[in-house]
Order: sequence, then structure tokens, then C-alpha cells
Amino acid sequence: MTPSPRPTLRTVTYPRHRAAEPRRPARSTTSPLVFVLLITTPAVVAVAALRPR
Repeated sequence: MTPSPRPTLRTVTYPRHRAAEPRRPARSTTSPLVFVLLITTPAVVAVAALRPR
């Protein structure tokens, strides 16, 4: 049986670590405040219009 060749020692080089870029919120998304205002504004107007005088 022939002896297997000995492994050679080499330094391992890793690629440089790059931190992930922070995600920025897309500008096209609608703010939750807009949804709240779209729901509450007609309700407030309806209550004001229907209250007894």
C-alpha cells in the first residue's frame, strides 16, 4: 500500500465581511396615519351631521 501524500498547510483567506445595507422604507407605501384619518374623518362628519339639534 502506497502512503498517501501529506496535506500541505495553507492559510485560508475569507472574503471581507460586508454588513447588509439598512433597508429603507419604500416611499410609495401609505402611512398608517392616512388609513386612520380615512376611517375616522367620515365617521366624525356623520356623527356631527346626525346629532340632534
